[in-house]
Amino acid sequence: MTEDVITVDEHKHVNDLIKLFIDNGISSAPVVAENGDLVGIVTKTDILGHFLDLDLEISVKIALQDILEHVLDHSGAEVTTDTELTVGKIMTNEPLTADIKTPIKELSKRMIKHNIHRMIITENDCVCGLISTLDILYHVAGIEKHERD
Repeated sequence: MTEDVITVDEHKHVNDLIKLFIDNGISSAPVVAENGDLVGIVTKTDILGHFLDLDLEISVKIALQDILEHVLDHSGAEVTTDTELTVGKIMTNEPLTADIKTPIKELSKRMIKHNIHRMIITENDCVCGLISTLDILYHVAGIEKHERD
């Protein structure tokens, strides 16, 4: 799992969120309230889902996500001028979480059941990590984190 998780405030503007994702090479982040409580998760798909028809196939969304990154990288343009569009308005509420001691097999089953690609990992109700389907594949393949690049 990724241990140094970047979290975002639910009041952050979506343009700032997109920049954060691109600058840090991430595709999701747990969302926290002002008091630090976990309130959601936001992904690139959530961003695209706001601007695009939600019924689009995910492969189309992935292709458009690449275009969006390219445009932002090369133009400095903002995606929206809507000053009210915050992370809290596009995030997924009540995200699935798992305790740090949850076995990989159980995590995998829950991710399959809920058709999700990442899950927030908690310890004593605090965010301590984020695990993705790719992390699980690396584990199954026997590839350690330091061997990935």
